[in-house]
Amino acid sequence: MKILINDLPQFRETYIQIFKSRNYEENELIFLNSFQDSKEFIANYLDTKKLHIDAIITNDTSYTYYDSLKATELCALKNITTDSYSHGNFRICSIPIILYSDNDTKFNLTPNNFNAIIQKNTSGYHDYFLDQCEGIIKNWRKYLHEDLDILKIKIVDLPSFYNSDDFNKYYKKNVSSKAEQYFAKTKVVSLDFIRLPNKLSYDWIILNDSIIENSLLKYIKTYKDHVKYDRRNNERTILHDFFRKNKLILLRDVYNDMQYENNLYEFNAKNSEECDFILKTEYPEFLKTTFFEVKKEDVKLFVKKNTKRPRFSAEFLDHLDQIYGYKEFAENPVNEIELSDKIGYSTDKFGYVLLAGRLEEKEEMKEQFDKKLSRMYSGITVFTYEELEEVNSDYLDKFNRLKV
Repeated sequence: MKILINDLPQFRETYIQIFKSRNYEENELIFLNSFQDSKEFIANYLDTKKLHIDAIITNDTSYTYYDSLKATELCALKNITTDSYSHGNFRICSIPIILYSDNDTKFNLTPNNFNAIIQKNTSGYHDYFLDQCEGIIKNWRKYLHEDLDILKIKIVDLPSFYNSDDFNKYYKKNVSSKAEQYFAKTKVVSLDFIRLPNKLSYDWIILNDSIIENSLLKYIKTYKDHVKYDRRNNERTILHDFFRKNKLILLRDVYNDMQYENNLYEFNAKNSEECDFILKTEYPEFLKTTFFEVKKEDVKLFVKKNTKRPRFSAEFLDHLDQIYGYKEFAENPVNEIELSDKIGYSTDKFGYVLLAGRLEEKEEMKEQFDKKLSRMYSGITVFTYEELEEVNSDYLDKFNRLKV
């Protein structure tokens, strides 16, 4: 899921908290602060690079001295752009757009205007706004299915459709040759897709709730019910092996790919950093590329819990030091070339996550845990195994809410 938000910088944290209340992750939200930035984003990332977003949200600043967001112009620009985005599969003008305004600016909607107009709720309740966001995304996905019905294509046939008899004996003659006519009949698919349909590799198409649920159940079984750790059965053979075979647990619909144990060499040095997993994004200019280190679920977080000054355990401190080393490496400008070469793109936006331990101990020591982590290892997020389970359970809930 990727949602583009065109609003003033001071509202960024508010959006994060609003969407977090409905199980969205921060790395699903792309923030821009002006009409000009949004215009360039549409041109560069959607039209040129053919990347995907699910919806656009914009505020209205037409009442201010300088209208930096230009909501109506953004809507008009989007609506007249018939070029394709998302691997060339869909038309830009079909992207749902919501006006989420400080003012009550409702007016009669026409097909060339916003999909919804909502006044910002200052009382702290945002269910209506979130319902509208999810509703228009679901409607867009329904339109896609309707378009495919018009083209007489089944989603399951798309991976091999180009080489099928249906394409060669019927579709090429009766649909591809009349692509412009079908473009006028459909709402979402691009002209290029109509001419030559191809596989739609999106989570909400290729996955179902059973696949996600089974991956989650395998994850739970892996950390709760595996053979005893020893020399042969260890962190790498049990935990790493699971995540490599079940990428969905780490990627969800937040990241698009991952690398395993990529050697990142210090500038002019022989030693290297080697994080377990690097989680990648299609939008490195806006979203975090995340270093994800996996340790055992039986890691003890604290020692001397019942004393005046409880301390992180030596083992847990070693793990925190390890991932803090990735942070220092990634944020050192001299390593920029090495990072961009190995990861595949340049970025200065990174996240750092350590998976270790159990939730019961973290909650037991929550106040001390949060204080010590913030003071000693700022910028690092620690997931216990139950917390990563909850993140994936939330992902399953969101998947089902948006299912067509």
